[in-house]
Amino acid sequence: MKSMISRRNKIIAFLIIIINIYFIPVSVSIILSNGGPEGVSYWVLPFSILINLFFVPAVLSFKKNFEQRVSRINEVGIALIVLILILGIVSIYI
Repeated sequence: MKSMISRRNKIIAFLIIIINIYFIPVSVSIILSNGGPEGVSYWVLPFSILINLFFVPAVLSFKKNFEQRVSRINEVGIALIVLILILGIVSIYI
């Protein structure tokens, strides 16, 4: 049972890392481009940075010392990321 939970935590951490492969360059490009035309991209930046904050606990979950400590953070992180992505997709079609 413990290995199943550990495996689930590693899958969640891996998903957070994969998602951040896209969102870290997005955050950097928004900051470097000064928000794009008329600063419209600054509306996306808080959500992008919020997603980026979960990158560190996801990486730490692959270390034995931090595995149990960051598992809840990763679970909250993936739930928040999915919520942000779903709300972002739904808001496009409304």
